[in-house]
Amino acid sequence: MQNRIKLILLLCGLSLCLSGCGAAGRGEAGVNADCGVDTDEALLAAQDEMYWGFINRRFILINDENGELQYVKVDNSVGRHNLDMDAFTENERGYRIYAPGGTQACKVGIDVSKHNKRIDWQKVKSAGIDFAMIRIGYRGYGTGKILLDEQFDWNMSGTLVEGIPRGIYFYSQAISYEEGAEEARFVLSNLKGAALQYPIVLDTEDAENEDARTNNLTVEERTQACLGFCDTITAAGYEVMVYANKRWFALDLDVGQLKDYDWWYAQYNDLPTFPYRFSIWQYTAKGKVPGISGDVDMNIEFD
Repeated sequence: MQNRIKLILLLCGLSLCLSGCGAAGRGEAGVNADCGVDTDEALLAAQDEMYWGFINRRFILINDENGELQYVKVDNSVGRHNLDMDAFTENERGYRIYAPGGTQACKVGIDVSKHNKRIDWQKVKSAGIDFAMIRIGYRGYGTGKILLDEQFDWNMSGTLVEGIPRGIYFYSQAISYEEGAEEARFVLSNLKGAALQYPIVLDTEDAENEDARTNNLTVEERTQACLGFCDTITAAGYEVMVYANKRWFALDLDVGQLKDYDWWYAQYNDLPTFPYRFSIWQYTAKGKVPGISGDVDMNIEFD
């Protein structure tokens, strides 16, 4: 199938090359007298560009857990983003921003947990951070026990005092719809009606431990666990969002069943290489923000 596609695109590239340079004749060694380029090289370059353009519009290319490259067909039922890749830049503080036409069209945020220790939220506010996503809790990958994040209360209090808009997230290790709903009920119980300006997020990702209870889930089982959380949060009247990285969305979730929810996409890269629409992009885990010791995850929320 790939060879057939390459052949078609090769012919298209040849046609474009001939029509673009004209039939004015060739010089020696395959060089077109008008264009001044090696026609073989130009043809190969055009064919290669067309081929990968075709592939990237229709497939997500991602390495699986064994390092094997997979071509995952894009689900056409899920909306795609229309971001301008040339519009990403940095502001005067060194934070990445999205500024099409030179006008900033995003907000800069962080996500934090107990791993960031005790945060000075006054300094964070002064450092130009627009929003914060706070971990409320997590389920253990081994025991399955649900625990409150040790810095949750501090972070909620600090963002409230400083007037920093916030959302919350829960690190899931649910293995069924029922456990996903259980995690959601834990979140609602411990939120205690506190005001949020951003969604409640389900953080679903690889535990990166050979003993993790979620390792052998099927795509359907994992998706159902997500739906258990999302359905329960939605029924309680809150906005809900799903967080995952490129491999997780492409290989471990049925994105067609999650298309009605907003997505928070994680990819540590200069640019996001992901076809679907997403509201927040987590672009690095190595951010530096005054008031936070060590590294912190940095995010862009698109307007």
